Amino acid sequence: MLDTFTVPSATASPVGLYRSRVTDPEQRRHITVGRDAILADTLDILKEGLGKRPKHHLLFIGPRGIGKTHLLALIKDEIGRDAGLSAGYHVVRFPEEPHRLLSFADVLLGICEILRDTLPEEREWHDLHERLCTEQQAEVIVDTLVPAIRQRWRSRRQALVVMLENLHEVFGSQIKDPLSIAAVRGFLMQDNGCLLVATAPLHFGAITDHKEPFYDFFDVQILDQLTDEQTIELVRRNLQWEGRADLLAEFDNLRPRLLALYRMTGGNPRLTLMLYELIAHEAVSEVKRQFEMLLDRITPFYQDRMRDLGPQERAVLETMAVMRDEPKTPTAIAARMRMKSAQLSSLLNRLQKAHYLRAVENPADKRSRFYTIREGFFDIWLAMNVSRGARRRLPFLVDFFAQFYPSIELRNRKREEYRRRLASGEFDVPEGTGRAEDSREGLDFLSEVGTEAERAAEKLRLAAIHAGAGDASRAGDYLHEARLLPLDPVGTWIVRHSEQAPADNYLSEIEDLIACWESHRAGDLERFAEKLKALGAGLSYKSWSETKLDFLREHLALLPAGRDRVETRLQIGNHLHDLARWAEAEEQLRAAMDEAASLDDTELQASTVNNLASLLHDTNRLAEAEQFMRRSLAIAGQSFGPEHPTVAIVLNNLAQLLHGTNRLAEAEPLMRRALAIDEQSFGPEHPKVAIGLNNLASLLHDTNRLAEAEQLMRRALAIDEQSFGPEDQTVAIDLANLALLLKGTNRPTEAEPLMRRTLAIDEQSFGPEHPYIARDLNNLAFLLGATNRL
Repeated sequence: MLDTFTVPSATASPVGLYRSRVTDPEQRRHITVGRDAILADTLDILKEGLGKRPKHHLLFIGPRGIGKTHLLALIKDEIGRDAGLSAGYHVVRFPEEPHRLLSFADVLLGICEILRDTLPEEREWHDLHERLCTEQQAEVIVDTLVPAIRQRWRSRRQALVVMLENLHEVFGSQIKDPLSIAAVRGFLMQDNGCLLVATAPLHFGAITDHKEPFYDFFDVQILDQLTDEQTIELVRRNLQWEGRADLLAEFDNLRPRLLALYRMTGGNPRLTLMLYELIAHEAVSEVKRQFEMLLDRITPFYQDRMRDLGPQERAVLETMAVMRDEPKTPTAIAARMRMKSAQLSSLLNRLQKAHYLRAVENPADKRSRFYTIREGFFDIWLAMNVSRGARRRLPFLVDFFAQFYPSIELRNRKREEYRRRLASGEFDVPEGTGRAEDSREGLDFLSEVGTEAERAAEKLRLAAIHAGAGDASRAGDYLHEARLLPLDPVGTWIVRHSEQAPADNYLSEIEDLIACWESHRAGDLERFAEKLKALGAGLSYKSWSETKLDFLREHLALLPAGRDRVETRLQIGNHLHDLARWAEAEEQLRAAMDEAASLDDTELQASTVNNLASLLHDTNRLAEAEQFMRRSLAIAGQSFGPEHPTVAIVLNNLAQLLHGTNRLAEAEPLMRRALAIDEQSFGPEHPKVAIGLNNLASLLHDTNRLAEAEQLMRRALAIDEQSFGPEDQTVAIDLANLALLLKGTNRPTEAEPLMRRTLAIDEQSFGPEHPYIARDLNNLAFLLGATNRL
């Protein structure tokens, strides 16, 4: 039994991936899987034909790498091992790539040369080859060797098993003369004691065209790809032969990796043997290196496979290989190839019969079919060959590691291992030197594996790691990738906060934020609240969850009267204001204002009065709002002086109110004064300056000074995009203002994309039911109406 097989040596023996003679016959026999039945049938045919005129000529068909060469070697081995078969047959095996066969005479001369080398005791074959190898007349060779081969058969009753690979090449592109091919058939049909056992990667015209001599001549056998279990058994037997007790001891644990290997190779034995060593590697960089080397080494092999096909079949395969993210239905493939469906259907059928493609039923409609390239690694090679652009993260490796680590427990265990390595200082090791590179690449690939939330969390962690190592560019890449994933509000906030945080804050903040997020996703609100408390009350988010509001309220009750409690009330009120929960917000802001009035803190008093005034303004209680704004302005001016940034905030708010009540002459000087204070205080490119620019531009717009207004709006937009990024909610405000101006100046084609971009940002920031969304929808609807899209 295999489980008790005694391994000849603990040293790995070479496996002939392309030349079977490299492999030891005992090893070849031991590692064979999936070919027992076809080998047994072939040997039965040989045994039944002992001493008889050969009638069953065999042709084995299967794609390159499927094991045709290996099968011929097995047949030859068994003939040599069995005394009866070796007495009745002598194998004449041509080289794997027989390029010298250009005529029937060349075939005969090749048989003679092989007999000379394999039967040195039969001196006549040496003499015949010496005499005929330079003979110019093909007729002389034929007339000499056919009788010699016939005479040997009649005298010895030992048939010649002529093994000829790539028969499609011999009959398709080497022997051009149809009469010569007919002569080969006639020779095999006559009583010359020759049995042809041939191989080809696919059906070809010389055997399928009823007009050709070899039509219906062979007993054709199809070699199928290995199943997943057969592939696993192939690997197990190789490890067993090589004495790899370490891997055999944990073989069951390697199953996910072996299934990944099967998926990559599609059950191709040659590729399995080339790749199976990778199951021993957990070093991502090593696996990546091995894959890239194999892609390079395997290129001639796959180039040959492509040459086996016609130009249109090759075009179909290349087209499918680059359709990475779309269903490969006949309609979609035909569209990409600009080809009629009937023509493509014929090509797909041919490729499926030749075992290049696999078809599966479309689960959506049960009528159409999806097509895939049967062999995964061939698909990868085609895709990489067609698109040779540099890739940081090879897609097929992501898929491979998804199979390597199928559960979140395995993935997290591996991630923790990599993070421990990097935390120990391996980031100080130069790029490309061992474990540090492997840790970075391992975490990078694993950030693409798992659920969307899991991947987002890992990308944020990587952003923190790289930012802490001083690589702000790579940290930004991971934040961008995380932003592209669909996140819940907490995750969305974490990404936005991370993108705006200084680089040196990543390590200290993001890990805490992720821990908080994971508690939130797990439904552990108690732990979530604890994490929030650890983060402190300084975080802000315009659509934070109920959990944070509940926590802040609970925290407020524990605080004594004083500045901390007023600031916490302000935070709660501002959250509720941003969430358009006006009544709750007003309750908190009025309480904050009343508590601040009893404190000797004029800055805090100005802030509470200003925030309440802002809420009243947003709820259209303008007279009361103006009263509070002027009160706040007086407090701020008295406390800080007329040129302080706090004064600019109140000036801006009051100017906005005056603008909204059509007192433009009063509003404009306040706006300009606020803008001047901010430019002096923060510099001309600061986001606070952008607010003042936008406010002033809006007033100029309403007073028909459109050119000046547009200039200020575009400046504000540039500042905010530079400061916050193109998807920030502040940018949405700038876009909306500019879009309305463009619409008002009869430039709807410029305005519409800005409005749509504004709507998308606001929906991402506030959700689909916020009043800001209603405003955006209304603006866009008016533009569509104005352009007659009613």
